[in-house]
Amino acid sequence: MMFSPDSAIDGAVLDVILRKAEEIRKATGVTVPLPDERGPVTDALMASMMLRRGVPRQMTLDLRLDDGTSAMEARWRDAEENEKRSRARFAQNAMKPQKVAPEWEKVRALLGSPADARVFVERAMARFGVPLEVRKTVLLAHLEALDAGLRDRLAGLDLAGSVRLATAEPAPSGTALLTRTHPLTATLAEALVEASLDPESLSGLGIGRVGAWPSAAVQQLIRVALLRVRFKLTVHARKERLLLAEEAALVAIQGDRIVAASEAARDLLNAPATADLAPVARDRFIAKAKEDLPILLAGPIASFVRSRAQELMADHARLRAASGSASRVTVEAVQPPDVIGLFALMPGRPELWRASPSPICRPGPRSRSRET
Repeated sequence: MMFSPDSAIDGAVLDVILRKAEEIRKATGVTVPLPDERGPVTDALMASMMLRRGVPRQMTLDLRLDDGTSAMEARWRDAEENEKRSRARFAQNAMKPQKVAPEWEKVRALLGSPADARVFVERAMARFGVPLEVRKTVLLAHLEALDAGLRDRLAGLDLAGSVRLATAEPAPSGTALLTRTHPLTATLAEALVEASLDPESLSGLGIGRVGAWPSAAVQQLIRVALLRVRFKLTVHARKERLLLAEEAALVAIQGDRIVAASEAARDLLNAPATADLAPVARDRFIAKAKEDLPILLAGPIASFVRSRAQELMADHARLRAASGSASRVTVEAVQPPDVIGLFALMPGRPELWRASPSPICRPGPRSRSRET
């Protein structure tokens, strides 16, 4: 809106419009723009100025100078009412922040922090034989030293040469914040998954979906399974909808019960190996874990998946109650889940390797699974 402060006419017109806009803003909480068809009010105000030069700043739209002004004010009032209805329709004033805080924290944990992304990228680049170079608060990733196929994929994302990465905000000039969604992080993750599914795609990485090693983090034989769990979500509303959701889950199993899940199970995997197993011993532990897998899927893993479905259904019910929604959601787990990875961890001392009998040898009924 352009006007001249030296013009009595421009000043009066602007004064009227601004006062009306402020009234609407106080009523709705937002600024409702002047309708496009503003010709009638401008003509009316200009004509009025010619007749009322002595008191130009006493004009208001409430004076209804003529039909044009009244029509313009009516259109503006309609725009105000539409804005009120829109804000009421999409308002979330009834939902308290503390009700959604647990879900917010879960999402943040799933997305990971820049520190988590740094650990992953450092390990992945080292696996590809190109360790990151640390320079004070900046990391240098020398992409030109990577495998040709991986280089081409990164070049398609405008990443080439030596890339400067920051691990804390604000990122220094000339760097990019290393996060889960950074193209380098995403590309490395995709390449590692492909290598685990197809060893020929990137030879020499030694990535597999099964493994066995001694670990100082366990005192008895423990199997860690990486699961892909699917759920059927049924939204019961005016029109019923069926949705499919899935999540990845880590569970640590000792004998026939789950002793750790999620972050606790990941900590077991992250603990360094205390020694290398002979190939014969490693193959024996892996074969035994695969042999026991059907019993584990039908017992503790099935119980864990059902408990996750109940947790998700409770989360949906709590959030919908907080938002005042009358609909409800039921969650049903699809059994059995997909086992993406299976790893056997045994104590660092060989004399303890047989301390935990397998579920096939354990007598009596299986205990109920528990989640930590």
